[in-house]
Amino acid sequence: MANVTRRQLEGMAEMKATFEALGTEVSTKIGVKANRDAAKAFRDHLAETAPHDAIESKANERYGTLRENIKVGRRKAQKQGHIIHIISIGRAFWGFFQEFGTAKMAARPWMRPAIEAWNSLLIDLQLQGLRSGIEAAAKRLARASRRKG
Repeated sequence: MANVTRRQLEGMAEMKATFEALGTEVSTKIGVKANRDAAKAFRDHLAETAPHDAIESKANERYGTLRENIKVGRRKAQKQGHIIHIISIGRAFWGFFQEFGTAKMAARPWMRPAIEAWNSLLIDLQLQGLRSGIEAAAKRLARASRRKG
């Protein structure tokens, strides 16, 4: 069972207008980079805080460690204008056991607390990436128009 966290920002009319002015290709690249950079920062945090103990030592010969298996991937969005990056634990199936527990082992959550702690920080990272990407694209477009005109 996959746990999915989704966030939606309201009141982004100005940013949407700016993206439309930049064009679909440029704005998509900016959005993808901002989203990917935030996902990578969160992946790095998860890798630092992921548990490592006796359970992992038995499995890491074959599957690697939990920390090594935390990866960022991109998924195709069902709706136009949406960008989806997934952070997964890959082949480290025992990460689910630690997160949710088993019949014989109590849960020791490590991912859910990290998501809760990083919730607003991830949004801030994405917004910073969008702002810097928009500013850089606007400067490039201004330089290109000066050269033409």
